[in-house]
Amino acid sequence: MTGGAVPPEPQLPGQLEAVLFDAGGVLIDLDYAYLRRLVESRHGPVEESELGRAEALARREINDTVRRGGRVGDAWRDYFHVILGHVGVPVELQVALIDSLWEAHLRVGLWTVAAAGAREAVEELRRRGLRIGVVSNAEGTVARNLDDAGFAGAFETVVDSHLVGVEKPDPAIFGIALERMSLRADRAVFVGDLPEVDVNGARAAGIAPILLDRHDLYPDARSHRIRSLCELPDLLGSRGRP
Repeated sequence: MTGGAVPPEPQLPGQLEAVLFDAGGVLIDLDYAYLRRLVESRHGPVEESELGRAEALARREINDTVRRGGRVGDAWRDYFHVILGHVGVPVELQVALIDSLWEAHLRVGLWTVAAAGAREAVEELRRRGLRIGVVSNAEGTVARNLDDAGFAGAFETVVDSHLVGVEKPDPAIFGIALERMSLRADRAVFVGDLPEVDVNGARAAGIAPILLDRHDLYPDARSHRIRSLCELPDLLGSRGRP
């Protein structure tokens, strides 16, 4: 790419049968109310909006880690160090806070709040006759977390990297979802929030990617890009209508 030009968006499938979603950061968000209470109990006041912006920057760090050849699964603690650092928590307090977060994540989950517009978008796509699935890098609890966030019964399949032994951006994890759904790659789109993990992984599997970029962090991403899941039904247009 030269001269700052953004590459053209790839075509969406003409015959769309299914929409696959990432979970954390797309359908479900970090429980910022819990994180705020935990930080305030050990450090001091912090706004949930600050935590949300810091979380987006932490995800960008994960994206950069993958671009450099690292694994998503190795970045969990770094992700929270970035969040806590951005809201001013001293380094000496961060380790104990992250230990508490990890314990809470394994016990009840930290990503348990439906993202803005997510349930409505999923319901509209299902109303149009589209099949819905999830492909997520997670720790074995993402199906439960989605149910807790109000998505029970919404998905034909939920592929959790911890349970299947492969994680995005490896195209094999997308292949598992396609196989379970007896679905052709060129009849699906995948909605994720990390270019290196979600966009590149889906494209390598032959699936058209759509990037959810809520904080406008990836203006040069080579994919369709939306700022909210509320935009997704309009982007897909009449695809999927009976």
